[in-house]
Amino acid sequence: MVTELTDRDTRHVVAVNADIVGFSRLMADDPATTEEVVEDYRNLVAAQVGAADGTLVNFVGDNFMAVFEDATAAIGAAIAISAEVEARNAQLPRHRWVRFRMGIDQGEVTSTADRYFGDALNIAARIQEKAPPGGISVSGRVFEALDEPALRFRPVGRLALKNIPEPVDIFEFADLPGDGAAPRGTSRLLSLAAPTLVVLPIHAETVGEKVRAIAEVIRSDLLHRLTTMSRLSVIDGEAVGPAGPAPAQYMVETGVHEVGDQVRVYAKVIHVATMNIVTSHKWATTVDGLFALTDTISDEIERGVAIEIVIGEQARLFSSIDDPDATQTIYQGWFQLTRDTYDGWLEAVKAFEEVSRSRPDLVYGYSLSAFANWWGASAGFADDPEAVLDKAFDQASIVLERGDPTGLAHMVQGAVLMARGRADEAVEVIEQAQITRPTCDVTYALEGSVRRYLGHWQKAVDLMDHAIRLSAVPPAWYPTVLACSLFIGGRLDQAGATAEAVLEESSDNLEAMLVLAAVQAEMGLDRRARATAEQIRDRFPAMDIDHWLRTHPFKDEEFIDRWRDDLAGLGLLAGAAS
Repeated sequence: MVTELTDRDTRHVVAVNADIVGFSRLMADDPATTEEVVEDYRNLVAAQVGAADGTLVNFVGDNFMAVFEDATAAIGAAIAISAEVEARNAQLPRHRWVRFRMGIDQGEVTSTADRYFGDALNIAARIQEKAPPGGISVSGRVFEALDEPALRFRPVGRLALKNIPEPVDIFEFADLPGDGAAPRGTSRLLSLAAPTLVVLPIHAETVGEKVRAIAEVIRSDLLHRLTTMSRLSVIDGEAVGPAGPAPAQYMVETGVHEVGDQVRVYAKVIHVATMNIVTSHKWATTVDGLFALTDTISDEIERGVAIEIVIGEQARLFSSIDDPDATQTIYQGWFQLTRDTYDGWLEAVKAFEEVSRSRPDLVYGYSLSAFANWWGASAGFADDPEAVLDKAFDQASIVLERGDPTGLAHMVQGAVLMARGRADEAVEVIEQAQITRPTCDVTYALEGSVRRYLGHWQKAVDLMDHAIRLSAVPPAWYPTVLACSLFIGGRLDQAGATAEAVLEESSDNLEAMLVLAAVQAEMGLDRRARATAEQIRDRFPAMDIDHWLRTHPFKDEEFIDRWRDDLAGLGLLAGAAS
């Protein structure tokens, strides 16, 4: 049964506030039926709240409030209510569906015989306003109080709420069937997974046989080009069943128009969810000249996709190289590097050094080789990291002597200086890279990495956020640095959620695993922390983690001691009890 209110009481509770989405519209459409449905839901809510030993404070109109003794019970009741509502919606026409938004906070409240008072109630009501239809949103205090939040929540951010003095950290529950949000395993912070693009059939209905045949060549060549790009999933829109193409984030629409002996070809890359045009192209030629234009068409569409969807700003630089083979080798090397694996690193270095040998007149091969060598040494892939850092510094020096259009040479030298304890020089050099390439994500990411080592965690967070926004598909080390920076600053919930998102896409990322284990330990999530520690032991059985911590150039000894103590408590350091 639902518990009774005491005459007057002050205690710590978890408050749930919920509101029916579109209630005014439902009442306007059919007031009698809506009132019957709402009464039915009052009974449902009362039953679920009572089953979780909660107190239903009120259910007035389309809004209810309930309080619980602990966060797990509150979340359990909210999930049960949402699941039952969706089951009932499945029996109704869509325009009659009922969905709640729910907000949850916790804190001290005072109750009388018929009312509750306290900030937790007000904050829960404001959080509810931010929740998606059918969704559950909780404050950071509730998130931290849960035993095992794991991957079941996604961070929304630190938001200002109406009439609430301080911003509140908000997290959304990620597993509900009716919240209309991204599937479990996705993240609003990151977009690490390979984007999916469908190449639709070409529009050639009004052209002659000769032009139509060449149009099919254009489409076939484009498919070939796009399918060779790593970290891009390509679907042939013609090779599908009766249901049509598989779902994709982007689509390529192409067409050919013929008027007399003149031909016009167009292509658009479209973001499916918003129908925004990401990139568009147009070419004009004669019927006889169309076949000679096919390579140009494929080149330009491929580069547009690389710049706007897959690689980002770096592709804009490399696309100016008048050598398709060198450009493709650079793209492949960059993709290999962003795999964040030992084999990927070796393949990237091999590709970039091949460009240096085949086109010594291009600085890109040297600048990318320098960057790859620095990255391999920093990631622990190199057998002799000091020698590889020396090589990276020398390669960067060659580029700077000849002019660095990429900004990578400045960044590499800054990073090497940082690794050698020359922090002030490092920041100065990296800031010069930002002047050279003010829209390049890597410049901001590398400064963020350096700022993290210096202990400037808030600056590092801001820089990494900016780098992620600039990047089409951010490599895993961006959010890894972000997670570490948040951990340094004590933002445990956000650090843990970010590290988990990294590990969904890059499961062997040691730094993300070490951050996650320490965060879970500090948040008191003992079972989760022990499980993460066991994964680290399984995947890195020979790793000297104490040496790893001490050799990274963190300047804040107190932070390193804190991190070390967390990991030692989990038995991850040499000589520590597991």
